[in-house]
Amino acid sequence: MKRFCLTTLFLLFFLGAYAAEEKADPLREKAQQGDVEAQLKLGDEFFFGRNRPRNPTVAAYWFRQAAEQGSAAGLYNLGVCQEQGWGIGRSRASAYLSFEKAAQAGLPAARMRRAILLFRGVAPEKTDSGELPGVTASPVKAAELLRELIREGFAPARFELANLFFSEAGLRREHANEIRELLEKACEPAEADPAALLLLSDCYRDGIGGLIDLKCSADCLERAVGQGSPEGMARYAELLDYGLGRPVDRQRAFELSKQAAEAGSPRGQLRLGDYYLQGEFITHDPVAAVECFRKAAEQGYPPAFLKLGNAYSEGIGVEKDLERAFEEYGKAARAGDAAAQYRFGRCYLDGTGVAADPAGAVFWFRNAVGRGNLDAMRELGLCLLTGRGVKVNRPEGARLLQAAAAAGDAEARELLSRQ
Repeated sequence: MKRFCLTTLFLLFFLGAYAAEEKADPLREKAQQGDVEAQLKLGDEFFFGRNRPRNPTVAAYWFRQAAEQGSAAGLYNLGVCQEQGWGIGRSRASAYLSFEKAAQAGLPAARMRRAILLFRGVAPEKTDSGELPGVTASPVKAAELLRELIREGFAPARFELANLFFSEAGLRREHANEIRELLEKACEPAEADPAALLLLSDCYRDGIGGLIDLKCSADCLERAVGQGSPEGMARYAELLDYGLGRPVDRQRAFELSKQAAEAGSPRGQLRLGDYYLQGEFITHDPVAAVECFRKAAEQGYPPAFLKLGNAYSEGIGVEKDLERAFEEYGKAARAGDAAAQYRFGRCYLDGTGVAADPAGAVFWFRNAVGRGNLDAMRELGLCLLTGRGVKVNRPEGARLLQAAAAAGDAEARELLSRQ
């Protein structure tokens, strides 16, 4: 029976460095002689660091050798490396071609990855030997391909289809019932994919595809914690902090946050940083807090950029640096963090860390208002009332102030009380 070492993308997380091999290496000798099974196994061992040092570059080489002999598993493994840039130059166009060839050979995992790329499309790419063709996005076709796999009993396709629908607001609304059904089915096994459990937790929490059920949401996260999911730990800790679907247990919330942070979860690192700032359950240490925020930011976690911006703005745990604060706010704002968009707008409005630009401030306030930020709603209202950075529009300005006040913004209520 053929061995497919990369059944789903979630397995591909272990990268490492190369060291010299043993002189006697029968597996490598067989691979060099063109044995496809040996090439796949050797690539597997190099990729995951089994029986030899981890080396994704050498792994990709052996996957390519197998692929060039028409091996569907080799094509699939090579495609994953090409898609992610693991041990080889990143090329989604090349990955699509590899998946397509493996899919034509009937490999379900390749059919699934091809559908996932088709969902959003692939841009054409220029190479030394010419141009690789792009692929026009087709969410409808991609969904049908995944449904076909589901009908054939390929379980991983359930989560992938639900995840694709969930990622687009319009599709999330349109396919809400299907999303929940797919995830509930995907989470039936005792050892369900933690990623599916996390997404199903979101469905129960937000009422996607059915009623809001905080207990079921917490149950999903608890199962993910039981499987060692760092993200599950961090999110379950949040529930325990606020008593959502579980009794409040702040000590346990701290312990889980620390575990999640140590396991590399950016959400967990952010939470641990907050504990250091507050001095709750751990010694007050602003410098350690900033280090936690920095680790989370290095993983591209938008809320961490906001936290770093606040630290540089106030000089907490680091030397005060308004220009650096502006930069960090900008990273989070461009990633869609509403609170950061408000802060970024304030920097432009007040000329803090950057030359004053009221029009730029209005732009970012509008973005934050679109995401429900009350501070931005109030400030945009004031800009419209006074014509700062935008043409005066008193009715709209008053409406925004009233909306912010009605939603609980104390400053907006105070401003309205003076009129």
